Amino acid sequence: MGSRDRFAGQVVVVVGATSGIGRATTLALAERGADLVLAARSRAPLDELVTRVEAQGARALAVPTDVVDADAVDRLADAAVATFGRIDGWVQAAAVMVAGDLASVPQAELEHVVDVNVDGTMNAARSALRVFRDQGSGSLVLVSSLLGRFPNPLAPVYVATKFAVRGLALSLQQALRHERDIHVSVVMPGPVDTPMFARAADRTGGRLRAIPPAQASARAAAMVLRTLRRPSRERTSGAGNRTAVLAHRVAPRLTEELVGRWSAGLLVGPEPQRSGPGAVFAISDTGRVQGGYRRGALRRRVGDAVGALLAGRGPGSTLDPLG
Repeated sequence: MGSRDRFAGQVVVVVGATSGIGRATTLALAERGADLVLAARSRAPLDELVTRVEAQGARALAVPTDVVDADAVDRLADAAVATFGRIDGWVQAAAVMVAGDLASVPQAELEHVVDVNVDGTMNAARSALRVFRDQGSGSLVLVSSLLGRFPNPLAPVYVATKFAVRGLALSLQQALRHERDIHVSVVMPGPVDTPMFARAADRTGGRLRAIPPAQASARAAAMVLRTLRRPSRERTSGAGNRTAVLAHRVAPRLTEELVGRWSAGLLVGPEPQRSGPGAVFAISDTGRVQGGYRRGALRRRVGDAVGALLAGRGPGSTLDPLG
């Protein structure tokens, strides 16, 4: 079976499809023949993405959706079933970020991050599981973060939401333990080069960046595809990230201290502040896979190529020339 055949005929919903890990996942699935239902808040980047994946031979439906609106998420699920007849996989990748001391974060920003990352994830999980139970099967992949295990004192609100996503996934796994063909998995990427940091509400006084050495979004997308194919309780990628998880099992307090200091120390770069208060509410009109935080053209090409190979798409695949 060729790499393109592995998702042929599979219907996958991707929420947060136009940017970062969601966009990388969408492009990887399109190259492998999946039928795609793509959701994000803004119509323009969704339409651009549909055009792109259709050019690759995939079928795609754009459904502008605000994950905070539970009724809108239900309509997304219904549109997928009405168009393609079923949903085989659902990837929940939408997320926003605020960084800064908790006391410095305005209530509106705090609530928005919780609304999108926690309430939005619960809305998506509820809608997906409703369809899966009706049809008797399906695989839900929730995108958390390695910060769903480890603290970062510069991003307590974001960390709390990612802990919540992991907790939701583990709880649903137990609730569904007698449903043999319905799966819930949580993936926990380590630092990833995505545009999220540029759109975050930055209350640090510096300039947020993907914590180096950040992975290519393609690496995280490969982990998502692997999890859709072979559901797992929880999964992370990269030797360093897996080592941190193993160390946490052996010495949790020491590992949390070390990872917390390291991640906080590297989250803010030396450049002047780029994003600012209120940026977290903005809707991006330009979808991008990468955030541009990895230094060096060779490193970027190698990272993207490794991600493509891990996703089974072959060394000739490309993710996104827009970066």
